[in-house]
Amino acid sequence: MFTPSWWFPNWNQYGTLKMIVVNKKGTFIDGIKISDVSSSRLSIGPQDDITFRLQTQEPAVNVGGITLFGKEFGNYNQDIRVRVNYSPG
Repeated sequence: MFTPSWWFPNWNQYGTLKMIVVNKKGTFIDGIKISDVSSSRLSIGPQDDITFRLQTQEPAVNVGGITLFGKEFGNYNQDIRVRVNYSPG
């Protein structure tokens, strides 16, 4: 929808907006629990750096990569947004 004309037509064109939440109850994508890993298990403090990694592990069906779209690409005309709400224990 927003992908520019110079983007090759055989490359990824679309996108799905996702929301990932890690809280005291676990890890969720779009409200569906995917893991029991909770915020308390991560032991993150207010001054800590956070590394967020997206990856496809073998033997996944679609090994080879992931496309992240920002503003003016894909189906959502917005940049990648990250929001961290920190609340101690």
